[in-house]
Amino acid sequence: MKLYVILSIILCFSCTIHAQVINNDPTIEFGAKNLKIDEPFTISVVVPGEENRPSVSFPEINGLEKRSKSATSSINTVGGEKVVVQTISQQYFALKEGTYVIPAFFVTVNGLKVKSDGITVEYNTRVLINPEVISEEDLALLPEVENNEEDVFLSVGANKKSVFMREGFALGISLYVAENAPIQMDFYQVNVQLQSILKKIRPVGCWEENVGIEEIIKRKIEIGGRKYTEFNLYQAQFFPMTLQDIIFPSVTLEMLVGSAKAGEGKMLKSFRSGVVKVTVKPLPPHPLKDQVAVGQYKLVERLSSALVYPGESIRYLFRIEGKGNIAAIPTPEIIANSSFDFYPPDISQLIKRSNQNVSGEKSFDYFVVPRQDGTFPLGRYFQWVYFDPKSAKYDTLTSLKTLQVKGEDYKLGNISLHGSTGLYDNLERLDSSQEYFDFKQILKELTNAIVILLLFTMGWVLRK
Repeated sequence: MKLYVILSIILCFSCTIHAQVINNDPTIEFGAKNLKIDEPFTISVVVPGEENRPSVSFPEINGLEKRSKSATSSINTVGGEKVVVQTISQQYFALKEGTYVIPAFFVTVNGLKVKSDGITVEYNTRVLINPEVISEEDLALLPEVENNEEDVFLSVGANKKSVFMREGFALGISLYVAENAPIQMDFYQVNVQLQSILKKIRPVGCWEENVGIEEIIKRKIEIGGRKYTEFNLYQAQFFPMTLQDIIFPSVTLEMLVGSAKAGEGKMLKSFRSGVVKVTVKPLPPHPLKDQVAVGQYKLVERLSSALVYPGESIRYLFRIEGKGNIAAIPTPEIIANSSFDFYPPDISQLIKRSNQNVSGEKSFDYFVVPRQDGTFPLGRYFQWVYFDPKSAKYDTLTSLKTLQVKGEDYKLGNISLHGSTGLYDNLERLDSSQEYFDFKQILKELTNAIVILLLFTMGWVLRK
Protein backbone atom coordinates (compact mmCIF):
# COMPACT_ATOMS: atom_id res chain seq x y z
CA MET A 1 0.00 0.00 0.00
CA LYS A 2 2.82 2.38 0.94
CA LEU A 3 4.65 1.57 -2.31
CA TYR A 4 1.50 2.30 -4.29
CA VAL A 5 1.12 5.70 -2.61
CA ILE A 6 4.78 6.58 -3.22
CA LEU A 7 4.58 5.61 -6.91
CA SER A 8 1.40 7.65 -7.33
CA ILE A 9 3.05 10.69 -5.77
CA ILE A 10 6.14 10.32 -7.98
CA LEU A 11 3.96 10.03 -11.08
CA CYS A 12 1.94 13.11 -10.15
CA PHE A 13 5.13 14.99 -9.27
CA SER A 14 6.70 14.14 -12.65
CA CYS A 15 3.61 15.26 -14.56
CA THR A 16 3.52 18.53 -12.63
CA ILE A 17 7.18 19.27 -13.31
CA HIS A 18 6.77 18.32 -16.97
CA ALA A 19 3.90 20.79 -17.31
CA GLN A 20 6.24 23.63 -16.31
CA VAL A 21 9.16 22.67 -18.56
CA ILE A 22 9.35 24.06 -22.09
CA ASN A 23 10.93 21.69 -24.55
CA ASN A 24 13.97 23.48 -25.97
CA ASP A 25 15.64 20.38 -27.41
CA PRO A 26 17.20 20.80 -30.88
CA THR A 27 15.31 19.21 -33.76
CA ILE A 28 16.52 18.17 -37.21
CA GLU A 29 14.60 19.07 -40.36
CA PHE A 30 15.13 18.12 -44.00
CA GLY A 31 14.61 20.06 -47.19
CA ALA A 32 13.09 18.66 -50.39
CA LYS A 33 13.91 15.01 -51.11
CA ASN A 34 13.21 14.95 -54.87
CA LEU A 35 15.74 17.24 -56.48
CA LYS A 36 17.32 18.23 -59.75
CA ILE A 37 21.01 17.55 -60.00
CA ASP A 38 21.85 21.24 -59.57
CA GLU A 39 19.71 21.67 -56.43
CA PRO A 40 20.98 21.22 -52.85
CA PHE A 41 19.71 18.77 -50.27
CA THR A 42 19.42 20.71 -47.01
CA ILE A 43 19.71 19.52 -43.41
CA SER A 44 18.65 22.09 -40.78
CA VAL A 45 19.01 22.10 -37.02
CA VAL A 46 16.38 24.15 -35.16
CA VAL A 47 17.34 25.26 -31.65
CA PRO A 48 14.59 27.14 -29.72
CA GLY A 49 15.29 29.36 -26.75
CA GLU A 50 18.95 29.96 -27.66
CA GLU A 51 20.07 33.59 -27.52
CA ASN A 52 23.52 32.93 -28.98
CA ARG A 53 24.12 31.07 -32.21
CA PRO A 54 24.82 27.39 -31.41
CA SER A 55 27.90 25.55 -32.64
CA VAL A 56 26.70 22.89 -35.10
CA SER A 57 28.76 20.24 -36.91
CA PHE A 58 27.04 18.36 -39.72
CA PRO A 59 28.01 14.84 -40.85
CA GLU A 60 29.84 13.82 -44.00
CA ILE A 61 27.45 11.98 -46.33
CA ASN A 62 28.77 9.45 -48.78
CA GLY A 63 28.17 10.56 -52.38
CA LEU A 64 27.20 14.13 -51.42
CA GLU A 65 29.45 17.17 -51.13
CA LYS A 66 29.11 19.81 -48.41
CA ARG A 67 28.94 23.38 -49.67
CA SER A 68 27.20 26.51 -48.43
CA LYS A 69 26.05 26.93 -44.86
CA SER A 70 23.55 29.46 -43.52
CA ALA A 71 22.38 30.65 -40.12
CA THR A 72 18.91 32.06 -39.43
CA SER A 73 17.70 33.65 -36.21
CA SER A 74 14.14 34.71 -35.47
CA ILE A 75 12.95 36.84 -32.57
CA ASN A 76 9.25 37.13 -31.75
CA THR A 77 7.28 38.47 -28.83
CA VAL A 78 4.68 36.02 -27.50
CA GLY A 79 2.60 36.97 -24.46
CA GLY A 80 5.04 39.73 -23.62
CA GLU A 81 8.01 37.35 -23.62
CA LYS A 82 10.79 37.23 -26.22
CA VAL A 83 11.05 33.91 -28.06
CA VAL A 84 14.30 33.25 -29.93
CA VAL A 85 14.80 30.41 -32.42
CA GLN A 86 18.13 29.65 -34.10
CA THR A 87 18.26 27.59 -37.31
CA ILE A 88 21.53 26.37 -38.84
CA SER A 89 21.36 24.82 -42.32
CA GLN A 90 23.90 22.86 -44.35
CA GLN A 91 23.64 22.28 -48.11
CA TYR A 92 24.73 19.06 -49.80
CA PHE A 93 25.17 18.65 -53.57
CA ALA A 94 25.26 15.45 -55.60
CA LEU A 95 27.80 15.15 -58.41
CA LYS A 96 25.73 12.61 -60.31
CA GLU A 97 22.10 11.57 -60.57
CA GLY A 98 20.62 8.67 -58.66
CA THR A 99 19.04 7.62 -55.38
CA TYR A 100 21.01 8.22 -52.18
CA VAL A 101 20.07 6.23 -49.10
CA ILE A 102 21.34 8.16 -46.09
CA PRO A 103 21.47 6.00 -42.94
CA ALA A 104 20.74 7.33 -39.44
CA PHE A 105 23.32 9.93 -38.41
CA PHE A 106 24.27 12.36 -35.65
CA VAL A 107 24.54 16.16 -35.73
CA THR A 108 26.66 17.75 -32.98
CA VAL A 109 24.97 20.79 -31.37
CA ASN A 110 26.99 22.67 -28.75
CA GLY A 111 29.02 19.52 -28.12
CA LEU A 112 25.94 17.27 -27.74
CA LYS A 113 25.00 14.65 -30.32
CA VAL A 114 21.47 14.77 -31.74
CA LYS A 115 20.36 11.66 -33.63
CA SER A 116 18.35 11.73 -36.83
CA ASP A 117 16.58 8.93 -38.64
CA GLY A 118 17.79 7.93 -42.06
CA ILE A 119 16.34 9.39 -45.25
CA THR A 120 16.32 8.70 -48.99
CA VAL A 121 17.09 11.50 -51.44
CA GLU A 122 16.55 11.22 -55.18
CA TYR A 123 18.27 13.32 -57.83
CA ASN A 124 16.49 13.32 -61.17
CA THR A 125 18.05 13.37 -64.62
CA ARG A 126 18.74 16.93 -65.73
CA VAL A 127 21.50 18.80 -67.47
CA LEU A 128 24.41 18.60 -65.04
CA ILE A 129 25.78 21.96 -64.04
CA ASN A 130 29.57 21.79 -63.83
CA PRO A 131 30.30 21.84 -60.08
CA GLU A 132 33.60 23.58 -60.78
CA VAL A 133 31.84 26.55 -62.41
CA ILE A 134 30.78 28.98 -59.70
CA SER A 135 28.36 31.88 -59.61
CA GLU A 136 29.27 35.47 -60.47
CA GLU A 137 28.94 36.50 -56.81
CA ASP A 138 31.27 33.71 -55.68
CA LEU A 139 33.69 34.61 -58.47
CA ALA A 140 34.15 38.05 -56.95
CA LEU A 141 35.61 36.45 -53.81
CA LEU A 142 38.26 34.52 -55.74
CA PRO A 143 41.84 35.77 -56.13
CA GLU A 144 43.06 37.39 -59.33
CA VAL A 145 43.54 35.06 -62.30
CA GLU A 146 47.35 35.47 -62.36
CA ASN A 147 47.53 33.53 -59.09
CA ASN A 148 46.59 30.36 -60.92
CA GLU A 149 50.28 29.74 -61.62
CA GLU A 150 50.79 28.92 -57.95
CA ASP A 151 50.14 25.41 -56.65
CA VAL A 152 49.00 26.63 -53.23
CA PHE A 153 47.96 30.12 -52.09
CA LEU A 154 46.01 31.86 -49.34
CA SER A 155 43.39 34.42 -50.30
CA VAL A 156 41.46 37.06 -48.39
CA GLY A 157 38.78 38.24 -50.80
CA ALA A 158 35.92 40.75 -50.75
CA ASN A 159 33.06 40.58 -53.27
CA LYS A 160 32.96 44.39 -53.67
CA LYS A 161 35.75 46.93 -54.16
CA SER A 162 33.63 49.86 -52.99
CA VAL A 163 30.45 50.21 -50.94
CA PHE A 164 28.26 52.94 -49.54
CA MET A 165 28.29 53.51 -45.81
CA ARG A 166 26.14 50.83 -44.11
CA GLU A 167 26.07 48.74 -47.31
CA GLY A 168 27.10 45.12 -46.79
CA PHE A 169 29.91 43.23 -48.50
CA ALA A 170 31.13 39.64 -48.17
CA LEU A 171 34.60 38.65 -47.00
CA GLY A 172 36.05 35.18 -47.32
CA ILE A 173 39.33 33.55 -46.26
CA SER A 174 40.28 30.42 -48.22
CA LEU A 175 43.27 28.25 -49.00
CA TYR A 176 43.51 27.00 -52.60
CA VAL A 177 45.40 23.83 -53.52
CA ALA A 178 45.85 22.81 -57.17
CA GLU A 179 44.67 19.28 -57.96
CA ASN A 180 47.91 18.41 -59.72
CA ALA A 181 50.18 19.94 -57.06
CA PRO A 182 53.04 17.47 -56.30
CA ILE A 183 52.73 17.94 -52.52
CA GLN A 184 50.92 16.62 -49.49
CA MET A 185 49.48 19.05 -46.95
CA ASP A 186 47.94 19.00 -43.48
CA PHE A 187 46.47 21.81 -41.41
CA TYR A 188 48.49 22.88 -38.38
CA GLN A 189 46.76 24.32 -35.29
CA VAL A 190 44.22 25.88 -37.63
CA ASN A 191 41.85 27.14 -34.90
CA VAL A 192 44.63 28.98 -33.07
CA GLN A 193 45.96 30.46 -36.30
CA LEU A 194 42.49 31.49 -37.47
CA GLN A 195 41.75 33.38 -34.26
CA SER A 196 45.03 35.28 -34.67
CA ILE A 197 44.16 36.07 -38.31
CA LEU A 198 40.69 37.33 -37.42
CA LYS A 199 42.10 39.68 -34.78
CA LYS A 200 44.20 41.31 -37.50
CA ILE A 201 41.59 41.59 -40.24
CA ARG A 202 38.38 42.46 -38.32
CA PRO A 203 37.83 46.12 -39.20
CA VAL A 204 37.00 48.74 -36.59
CA GLY A 205 33.67 50.51 -37.09
CA CYS A 206 31.95 47.65 -38.93
CA TRP A 207 28.90 45.57 -38.05
CA GLU A 208 29.75 41.89 -38.57
CA GLU A 209 27.33 39.12 -39.48
CA ASN A 210 29.20 35.84 -39.94
CA VAL A 211 27.90 32.47 -41.02
CA GLY A 212 29.79 30.62 -38.32
CA ILE A 213 32.14 27.97 -39.70
CA GLU A 214 32.85 25.20 -37.18
CA GLU A 215 34.54 23.02 -39.77
CA ILE A 216 36.57 23.63 -42.91
CA ILE A 217 34.38 23.26 -46.00
CA LYS A 218 36.08 22.21 -49.22
CA ARG A 219 34.85 22.34 -52.79
CA LYS A 220 36.32 21.86 -56.24
CA ILE A 221 36.51 24.97 -58.39
CA GLU A 222 38.25 26.26 -61.49
CA ILE A 223 40.35 29.43 -61.63
CA GLY A 224 41.72 30.60 -64.95
CA GLY A 225 41.36 27.16 -66.49
CA ARG A 226 43.15 25.36 -63.64
CA LYS A 227 41.38 23.07 -61.17
CA TYR A 228 41.71 23.71 -57.45
CA THR A 229 40.31 22.50 -54.16
CA GLU A 230 39.17 25.42 -52.03
CA PHE A 231 39.29 25.12 -48.24
CA ASN A 232 37.00 27.83 -46.86
CA LEU A 233 38.18 28.97 -43.40
CA TYR A 234 35.98 32.00 -42.73
CA GLN A 235 32.98 33.77 -44.26
CA ALA A 236 31.22 36.93 -43.09
CA GLN A 237 29.32 40.05 -44.09
CA PHE A 238 30.54 43.46 -42.96
CA PHE A 239 28.54 46.71 -42.83
CA PRO A 240 30.75 49.83 -42.48
CA MET A 241 29.17 52.21 -39.99
CA THR A 242 31.72 55.02 -40.42
CA LEU A 243 32.98 56.89 -43.46
CA GLN A 244 36.41 55.32 -43.51
CA ASP A 245 38.02 53.04 -46.11
CA ILE A 246 38.58 49.47 -44.93
CA ILE A 247 41.97 47.80 -45.40
CA PHE A 248 42.43 44.09 -44.73
CA PRO A 249 46.15 43.54 -44.10
CA SER A 250 48.22 40.66 -45.39
CA VAL A 251 47.96 37.59 -43.13
CA THR A 252 49.86 34.30 -42.93
CA LEU A 253 48.72 30.69 -42.56
CA GLU A 254 51.20 27.91 -41.73
CA MET A 255 50.67 24.43 -43.16
CA LEU A 256 52.47 21.12 -42.82
CA VAL A 257 53.83 20.48 -46.31
CA GLY A 258 55.72 17.53 -47.73
CA SER A 259 56.55 15.99 -51.06
CA ALA A 260 54.11 13.63 -52.71
CA LYS A 261 56.83 10.98 -52.62
CA ALA A 262 56.26 8.32 -49.98
CA GLY A 263 58.41 8.33 -46.89
CA GLU A 264 59.38 12.00 -46.95
CA GLY A 265 58.54 14.07 -43.85
CA LYS A 266 56.54 17.29 -43.65
CA MET A 267 57.65 20.69 -42.48
CA LEU A 268 55.93 24.00 -41.75
CA LYS A 269 55.52 26.35 -44.67
CA SER A 270 53.88 29.79 -44.62
CA PHE A 271 51.36 31.08 -47.15
CA ARG A 272 50.64 34.80 -47.24
CA SER A 273 47.59 36.64 -48.56
CA GLY A 274 47.59 39.98 -50.32
CA VAL A 275 46.27 43.29 -48.99
CA VAL A 276 42.60 43.99 -49.73
CA LYS A 277 41.03 47.45 -49.74
CA VAL A 278 37.32 48.31 -49.75
CA THR A 279 36.45 51.96 -50.41
CA VAL A 280 33.57 53.37 -48.35
CA LYS A 281 31.49 56.06 -50.09
CA PRO A 282 29.23 58.61 -48.38
CA LEU A 283 25.49 58.57 -49.01
CA PRO A 284 24.11 61.37 -51.21
CA PRO A 285 22.68 64.46 -49.47
CA HIS A 286 19.36 63.83 -47.74
CA PRO A 287 17.81 65.06 -44.45
CA LEU A 288 17.80 61.47 -43.13
CA LYS A 289 21.08 60.23 -44.63
CA ASP A 290 22.59 59.57 -41.17
CA GLN A 291 19.59 57.52 -40.03
CA VAL A 292 18.24 55.51 -42.96
CA ALA A 293 18.88 51.83 -43.55
CA VAL A 294 20.89 50.82 -46.62
CA GLY A 295 19.86 47.82 -48.70
CA GLN A 296 17.24 46.48 -51.08
CA TYR A 297 13.84 46.23 -49.42
CA LYS A 298 10.15 45.77 -50.11
CA LEU A 299 7.00 46.25 -48.02
CA VAL A 300 4.54 43.57 -46.94
CA GLU A 301 1.55 44.88 -44.99
CA ARG A 302 -1.60 43.50 -43.44
CA LEU A 303 -4.64 45.24 -41.96
CA SER A 304 -6.91 43.26 -39.65
CA SER A 305 -10.00 45.12 -40.91
CA ALA A 306 -10.49 47.79 -43.58
CA LEU A 307 -13.80 48.99 -42.06
CA VAL A 308 -14.09 49.95 -38.38
CA TYR A 309 -15.94 52.26 -35.99
CA PRO A 310 -14.44 55.16 -34.03
CA GLY A 311 -12.91 53.73 -30.86
CA GLU A 312 -12.65 50.20 -32.26
CA SER A 313 -9.12 48.76 -32.18
CA ILE A 314 -7.40 47.18 -35.17
CA ARG A 315 -3.99 45.65 -35.92
CA TYR A 316 -1.72 46.87 -38.69
CA LEU A 317 1.39 44.93 -39.74
CA PHE A 318 4.23 46.83 -41.46
CA ARG A 319 6.88 44.28 -42.49
CA ILE A 320 10.14 45.16 -44.24
CA GLU A 321 11.74 42.36 -46.28
CA GLY A 322 14.94 42.24 -48.29
CA LYS A 323 18.75 42.26 -48.23
CA GLY A 324 20.72 44.39 -45.82
CA ASN A 325 21.51 44.81 -42.15
CA ILE A 326 18.12 43.56 -40.92
CA ALA A 327 19.00 43.84 -37.23
CA ALA A 328 19.74 47.57 -37.59
CA ILE A 329 16.50 48.51 -39.38
CA PRO A 330 14.99 51.42 -37.44
CA THR A 331 11.35 51.58 -36.37
CA PRO A 332 9.19 53.69 -38.71
CA GLU A 333 8.48 57.11 -37.24
CA ILE A 334 4.80 58.08 -37.08
CA ILE A 335 3.85 61.72 -36.67
CA ALA A 336 1.31 62.32 -33.89
CA ASN A 337 -2.13 63.27 -35.24
CA SER A 338 -5.69 63.80 -34.07
CA SER A 339 -7.24 61.04 -36.19
CA PHE A 340 -5.63 57.97 -34.60
CA ASP A 341 -3.99 56.62 -31.48
CA PHE A 342 -0.90 54.60 -32.54
CA TYR A 343 0.62 52.41 -29.84
CA PRO A 344 4.26 51.21 -29.83
CA PRO A 345 4.53 48.14 -32.10
CA ASP A 346 5.44 44.55 -31.25
CA ILE A 347 8.70 43.96 -33.11
CA SER A 348 9.89 40.65 -34.52
CA GLN A 349 12.69 39.80 -36.91
CA LEU A 350 14.04 36.95 -39.00
CA ILE A 351 17.66 37.11 -40.18
CA LYS A 352 19.29 34.68 -42.60
CA ARG A 353 23.08 34.81 -42.92
CA SER A 354 24.61 33.08 -45.95
CA ASN A 355 27.96 33.25 -47.72
CA GLN A 356 27.02 36.14 -49.98
CA ASN A 357 24.46 38.27 -48.17
CA VAL A 358 22.33 38.93 -45.14
CA SER A 359 18.60 38.83 -45.81
CA GLY A 360 15.39 38.51 -43.86
CA GLU A 361 12.53 40.56 -42.53
CA LYS A 362 11.62 42.87 -39.66
CA SER A 363 7.97 43.26 -38.64
CA PHE A 364 6.26 46.09 -36.77
CA ASP A 365 2.80 45.07 -35.52
CA TYR A 366 0.84 48.18 -34.50
CA PHE A 367 -2.22 48.52 -32.30
CA VAL A 368 -4.34 51.33 -33.83
CA VAL A 369 -7.46 53.06 -32.50
CA PRO A 370 -9.27 55.56 -34.81
CA ARG A 371 -10.75 58.64 -33.16
CA GLN A 372 -13.04 59.97 -35.87
CA ASP A 373 -14.89 58.85 -38.95
CA GLY A 374 -13.64 59.23 -42.50
CA THR A 375 -11.56 57.51 -45.17
CA PHE A 376 -7.85 57.41 -44.37
CA PRO A 377 -5.07 56.23 -46.73
CA LEU A 378 -2.51 54.78 -44.32
CA GLY A 379 0.24 56.04 -46.60
CA ARG A 380 -0.22 59.39 -44.86
CA TYR A 381 1.06 57.89 -41.63
CA PHE A 382 3.26 54.90 -42.54
CA GLN A 383 6.30 55.76 -44.65
CA TRP A 384 9.80 54.36 -44.36
CA VAL A 385 12.76 55.90 -46.18
CA TYR A 386 15.85 53.83 -47.12
CA PHE A 387 18.79 54.02 -49.51
CA ASP A 388 19.10 51.47 -52.34
CA PRO A 389 22.82 50.99 -53.12
CA LYS A 390 22.06 49.24 -56.40
CA SER A 391 20.30 52.26 -57.88
CA ALA A 392 22.27 54.69 -55.69
CA LYS A 393 19.00 56.46 -54.84
CA TYR A 394 16.75 56.97 -51.84
CA ASP A 395 13.40 55.23 -51.92
CA THR A 396 10.33 55.12 -49.69
CA LEU A 397 8.16 52.21 -48.64
CA THR A 398 4.64 53.64 -48.37
CA SER A 399 1.52 51.87 -47.17
CA LEU A 400 -1.05 51.18 -49.89
CA LYS A 401 -3.83 50.27 -47.45
CA THR A 402 -6.90 52.43 -46.85
CA LEU A 403 -8.87 52.40 -43.61
CA GLN A 404 -12.53 53.44 -43.60
CA VAL A 405 -13.94 54.60 -40.28
CA LYS A 406 -17.73 54.88 -40.01
CA GLY A 407 -19.43 57.29 -37.64
CA GLU A 408 -21.66 56.73 -34.63
CA ASP A 409 -24.93 56.60 -36.59
CA TYR A 410 -23.61 53.80 -38.79
CA LYS A 411 -22.37 51.95 -35.74
CA LEU A 412 -25.65 52.10 -33.84
CA GLY A 413 -27.57 51.01 -36.89
CA ASN A 414 -25.49 47.93 -37.36
CA ILE A 415 -24.50 46.91 -33.86
CA SER A 416 -27.25 44.28 -33.67
CA LEU A 417 -26.00 42.74 -36.90
CA HIS A 418 -22.30 42.74 -36.18
CA GLY A 419 -22.21 42.57 -32.40
CA SER A 420 -19.16 44.85 -32.49
CA THR A 421 -18.33 47.29 -29.75
CA GLY A 422 -15.68 49.91 -29.61
CA LEU A 423 -12.74 50.01 -27.27
CA TYR A 424 -14.23 52.86 -25.25
CA ASP A 425 -17.87 51.70 -25.27
CA ASN A 426 -19.49 51.74 -21.80
CA LEU A 427 -16.24 53.04 -20.36
CA GLU A 428 -18.10 54.97 -17.68
CA ARG A 429 -19.74 51.73 -16.45
CA LEU A 430 -16.47 49.94 -15.89
CA ASP A 431 -15.37 49.49 -12.28
CA SER A 432 -11.69 50.47 -12.17
CA SER A 433 -11.47 49.23 -8.58
CA GLN A 434 -11.79 45.62 -9.72
CA GLU A 435 -8.57 43.70 -9.20
CA TYR A 436 -6.70 42.45 -12.27
CA PHE A 437 -6.04 38.72 -12.27
CA ASP A 438 -2.88 37.34 -13.93
CA PHE A 439 -4.11 33.80 -14.57
CA LYS A 440 -0.75 32.70 -15.95
CA GLN A 441 0.99 33.73 -12.71
CA ILE A 442 -1.77 32.17 -10.60
CA LEU A 443 -1.41 28.85 -12.45
CA LYS A 444 2.35 28.91 -11.95
CA GLU A 445 2.02 29.56 -8.19
CA LEU A 446 -0.66 26.88 -7.86
CA THR A 447 1.60 24.35 -9.61
CA ASN A 448 4.48 25.21 -7.27
CA ALA A 449 2.17 24.76 -4.26
CA ILE A 450 1.15 21.31 -5.51
CA VAL A 451 4.82 20.33 -5.90
CA ILE A 452 5.59 21.41 -2.33
CA LEU A 453 2.53 19.56 -1.00
CA LEU A 454 3.59 16.38 -2.82
CA LEU A 455 7.09 16.61 -1.35
CA PHE A 456 5.68 16.94 2.19
CA THR A 457 3.29 14.04 1.57
CA MET A 458 6.11 11.83 0.30
CA GLY A 459 8.21 12.66 3.37
CA TRP A 460 5.29 11.81 5.68
CA VAL A 461 4.67 8.45 3.94
CA LEU A 462 8.36 7.49 4.08
CA ARG A 463 8.55 8.28 7.81
CA LYS A 464 5.61 5.97 8.50
